Amino acid sequence: QSDCTLVTAVSCHDIFDLQTGQSDSSPLAKGTAFAFIKAVQSVNERLVKLSEKQTLLFEVILLGKDCEEQAKSKIFDSAKYYLEIGKFCFCSKEKFERTLQENHVKLFLSSDRDDVHVPAALLCQQADQQVQNQLKVLFSGDLIGLTEDSTEYLKDLGFNDVQIHNFKAAKGRIQEFAMLIGEMRRRFGCEDSPLHTILMTVWGSRDICATALKTLRAWGLDVDEAFCLAGAPCTPILTVLQPHILWDDGLHN
Repeated sequence: QSDCTLVTAVSCHDIFDLQTGQSDSSPLAKGTAFAFIKAVQSVNERLVKLSEKQTLLFEVILLGKDCEEQAKSKIFDSAKYYLEIGKFCFCSKEKFERTLQENHVKLFLSSDRDDVHVPAALLCQQADQQVQNQLKVLFSGDLIGLTEDSTEYLKDLGFNDVQIHNFKAAKGRIQEFAMLIGEMRRRFGCEDSPLHTILMTVWGSRDICATALKTLRAWGLDVDEAFCLAGAPCTPILTVLQPHILWDDGLHN
């Protein structure tokens, strides 16, 4: 495995709908992460077209916690039917974080905020599951633009010391992921790119947004779009943007 492989683990509960009853012969219904997986495969296909010796690629691992044997079998069969996933990991809840570390996972994705661990981002539901040829990654400008001067402002917004500490730690965790995404993005031109990056600052000022943009550029990532909402609701614009990944570490929860 190359050091620059972007290993991403996705919860099996998000790739497939494990709650809906299925017959023994039919594959599981598609879950929230399905559009993300197909979009990632589109990015990989385009990267390989640029160079057959390409090492900077996504590697997707399907990760299941405390799955029964019957569910594992169903997940295997459904994955073969729908997707190209090369690796499956099943573990207990207690061994979850160790499993991420042993597999060199740079990003864990889940649609459940309570299920998100370090390093992790939130999967977003796609309104149009047919749009799968472009991967959209949204970064939080409020998180990346954090400085020491932001602490009191965060407290005024109701965040406690533990949450603020976690936000600052998350900024460091995002850096490696953002650097790899930036390197991938540079392989493609401005038009017809299969990878689209967005910066969104929700509560922060224009200065915080500018700091976030400068930080990302220093990490090697020039985003395709940037939005500074200055306290306006983010739901309407998220509905329009439809990102696959939202990395805000719970800042906007």
